Amino acid sequence: MRARDGMQRAWRALSALWLTSVVSSCRAQTIHASQAVFLTDCQNAWARTFEGWTQGANCSAAYGLECDGSGMITRMIISNNSLTGSIPDSISSLTALTQLDLSDNKLSGSIPTGVGKLSRLKELSLRINSLTGSIPNSISSLTALTRLHLSVNRLTEPIPAGIGNLTSLQTLSLRINSLMGSIPDSISLLTALTRLELSTNILDGPIPAGIGKLSNLEELSLSSNKLSGPIPDSIGSLSKLVVLSLDDNNNLSGPIPTSAGGLSNLKEFNIDGTNLTCPADNSCGQTQSPSIPALCKICGSFCTCGLSKGAIVGIAAAAVVILLLLLAAILLYFKHKRQKNSKVLCASLAAAHCTEFSLAEVLKATNNWSRDNQLGSGAFGDVYKGVSPRDGTTVWAVKRAKLIDVDFHREVQQMADKNHPNIVRLLGFAVGGDLRTRPEQVLIYEYVPNGDLEKWIDSKLSSPLSLQQRLGILVGAARGFEYLHRFGIVHRDIKPANILIGDDMQAKIADFGLLRVGEGTTVGITRIMGTPGYVDPVYSRTSKTTTATDVYSFGVLMLVVVTGRPPLSESYGESSHILSWVSECLSSNTIASLKTPGMDAPEAAMLRVAELAISCTVERTASRPTMAHVANELQAIREEVVGKDELIAAVKVDAEVQEMNASVELNLESQLQLIGDSFQAEIPV
Repeated sequence: MRARDGMQRAWRALSALWLTSVVSSCRAQTIHASQAVFLTDCQNAWARTFEGWTQGANCSAAYGLECDGSGMITRMIISNNSLTGSIPDSISSLTALTQLDLSDNKLSGSIPTGVGKLSRLKELSLRINSLTGSIPNSISSLTALTRLHLSVNRLTEPIPAGIGNLTSLQTLSLRINSLMGSIPDSISLLTALTRLELSTNILDGPIPAGIGKLSNLEELSLSSNKLSGPIPDSIGSLSKLVVLSLDDNNNLSGPIPTSAGGLSNLKEFNIDGTNLTCPADNSCGQTQSPSIPALCKICGSFCTCGLSKGAIVGIAAAAVVILLLLLAAILLYFKHKRQKNSKVLCASLAAAHCTEFSLAEVLKATNNWSRDNQLGSGAFGDVYKGVSPRDGTTVWAVKRAKLIDVDFHREVQQMADKNHPNIVRLLGFAVGGDLRTRPEQVLIYEYVPNGDLEKWIDSKLSSPLSLQQRLGILVGAARGFEYLHRFGIVHRDIKPANILIGDDMQAKIADFGLLRVGEGTTVGITRIMGTPGYVDPVYSRTSKTTTATDVYSFGVLMLVVVTGRPPLSESYGESSHILSWVSECLSSNTIASLKTPGMDAPEAAMLRVAELAISCTVERTASRPTMAHVANELQAIREEVVGKDELIAAVKVDAEVQEMNASVELNLESQLQLIGDSFQAEIPV
């Protein structure tokens, strides 16, 4: 009996102790008073997310918060929540914070300098917002930080040199911003880095030689910047590197260092849009591997590494035999090329699903080149509307090309595998006619129903396009050119007539003056100088074609589209060019005069478009932005315009807003937050 009583007393004591600990734990989850100011600021700025929160409330995952035993907030994760406004300065009070994730929202303003007081922070993610200003120097105090994600914002100014203090950092992602200046040498101190993403900014200067000290680096992305000079020899020390992206840096030059042969784990190596060349000699550098595919694809000299002299001699002998056979095949090809055109194209384009049609099918589709079917005539040929005789439903845009044989082949082969929503797709081709003279050469593209952009921006239209629609078209076109530039393809004839308008007012690039280029290329597929008013003066003087050639033309296109004015007019003054007129409007602060007559547009948005367009047309081609940067900037401007339009719509169409939000009663501000900006770019980071 006594034993049983003793056990019961012990059990009651343990139960009381357990209950006390539970109560204590629950009480401890009450948010500490020192955090109250920040959360009150959050409630004011982000009312929808913090609706119902009161001072003294418990820490709750419902608000994206986690606390430690004393009630200090340790984690704050509120991503993809349509947060607007700025990050409160009082965030500096969260001194126990280890993770802050406010990514994929609509935050604006600058990053608070008080973030530097969060000394325990291990992960900071503010990516995919609209944050502006510089990266605060105070971030250099976050020595415990392992991941820093600030990509897809509008950050400017140089990367702070103090970034080198973050020696625990494993991921640094600053891509798709407007950061400028050189890459700081202090970045070489981040020896724990496995991922460094600085692509799509305006960074210039050389790649720091100290980059070779980042021995744990697996991904290095520096593409779409203004970097110059050679790849440093130290790159060969990055033995764990899997991805190296240097593309779209026009001023990177010199031979790829032979030390790159030591990158035995390299799977992806991108140098399109640079002036980098293969090594001057056949030295294999550090590698002992027979081949590194990512390097071999670009420079065959890397493929002989690790082979014996006998093997190399054997390969060389085989190469000579193959070369002789190839020369024989080329001679045979030129002898019979007119009879074999369609077969050659079919063989090379089968994988790209580009269909060969007979000339009889094309003649039937176009009613024997009937004038009633003619859609227009351009530098590349006449274009006809037709219906596929194979299915009787697919509508074609048939281009009767004015190209010589070689150029025709190259253009078809260039476009056959290009598939992008903002590019008119090549469906097929046909070759035929009198083989004793020049044959018929036909390109069959998808038909785009709404005509070209030129008619849509006519200032005489009774119902002109809104600025939102114009920006949407420009964003789509910019994305299309960005895609082409990734292949080194330059259009060289950008103008409204070559931007077609598809369903839902989607831009589609057409009438290609295409060229696969390296820096300074002077010959092209169609040998077209472009359209007066849109042609880059640097191109006109030097005949050298680069992706910057398109950027200039697109800058002019932007001004023509938003103003509704032609590129050339005597009304512009002595130069007769729209650029001089726009510059005068900016200097005299008469922004309102830039608007297309009858188009309602915020002056702030017009100013940003004009400034972006002018940056595209600066004389120094290396200072022009990339098409990726232009597209992102236009997208950001459009988001602001869309937001204002939807605010007006929310006032006028209250019933529709209530239907969207079911039975929830909302004020105008929260309606706008719920409607949000449906056009936020979704970019994987």
